[in-house]
Amino acid sequence: MKRIALKIKHICAVFLLLVTSAETLTCYHPKAGIAFHATILFALLFYSARETKTETEKNLSQFLVVLLLAPLIRILSLSMPFAQVSKIFGFLFISIPIFLATFTGMLVQGLRLKDLGFSLPKLKHVPINAGVVLLAFPAGIIEFQILKPAPLPAGEGAGLAANFVVAAAVFVVCTGFLEELVFRGLIQHNARKLMSRRWGIFFVSILFSVLHIGNLAVLDCVLAFSVGFLYSVIREQTGSIFGISLSHGIINVILFLVAPYYF
Repeated sequence: MKRIALKIKHICAVFLLLVTSAETLTCYHPKAGIAFHATILFALLFYSARETKTETEKNLSQFLVVLLLAPLIRILSLSMPFAQVSKIFGFLFISIPIFLATFTGMLVQGLRLKDLGFSLPKLKHVPINAGVVLLAFPAGIIEFQILKPAPLPAGEGAGLAANFVVAAAVFVVCTGFLEELVFRGLIQHNARKLMSRRWGIFFVSILFSVLHIGNLAVLDCVLAFSVGFLYSVIREQTGSIFGISLSHGIINVILFLVAPYYF
């Protein structure tokens, strides 16, 4: 049993190292970074297809399958021709295949949305969810101060309220909800079947953090790890991703649609 646990830790460590290397490469050579991520994706697919004899091996195979979502997200985001497509709709287009891949993974594993935290929090957990939503406002401003992204067109002008609402909805659904469904939902659910709660949370938080390397800011990776760690803990405590999904979406709304005009 200890040998299997050590094997799982080694696999997780190697995967994180490979993703970190691929993300670092994208900073200097995006096409090579995409190729590296594609290699990781196919390696996971090949390794997960190996014969499984025990329950632990089956859980490991399912875990490797859902890890495919991490390189898939980066391949799609790096390949999107934003020069020809509005960035707002770019996020929407990227989310479609990721939603499909996520729901496919759920169907293959026989999971329900409730298993991944898609359920209203209990009344006793409402204050926790309210608190994490409020935390999104300073977190969004802090991330803006780190990255200083260019403002998106949807936030321009006082007469574009409808465009702002649409753009905000895209960020909440296609980044906030989707990424929480992937990381704190599907990946964390599978990680918990293989390792302790502490190590599962730590792994998901590190993975979420290294996928921010492309932003070329160490402080942003630290922020992503800190916020992601908090989200994972809340997911474990409350069993719901509603509050953290809304919080995640609000951070991106502030980062791209609000802070560039007021900070």
